[in-house]
Amino acid sequence: MRRLLLGFGFATGLAYAVRELFATPPPHPTWDDTDNDPEDLSRDLAQRAREAEGAQAEEEAST
Repeated sequence: MRRLLLGFGFATGLAYAVRELFATPPPHPTWDDTDNDPEDLSRDLAQRAREAEGAQAEEEAST
C-alpha cells in the first residue's frame, strides 16, 4: 500500500513538473497603453458626457 501511494505521489509530482516545463507562460494583462484602463474609464465617460451636452447645446442654440 505504501508503494502504491508513493507511486501515485511520484507520478503526480512528475506530471506537474512536465506540465510546468512545457506549458506556455500565462498571459499577464497590463493596462499600460490601452483605452480600457479602469481608473480612467469613469473620467473618460464623464468627458464624453460633457462633450455630448456641449454638442447638444450648440444644436439647440443654432435652431
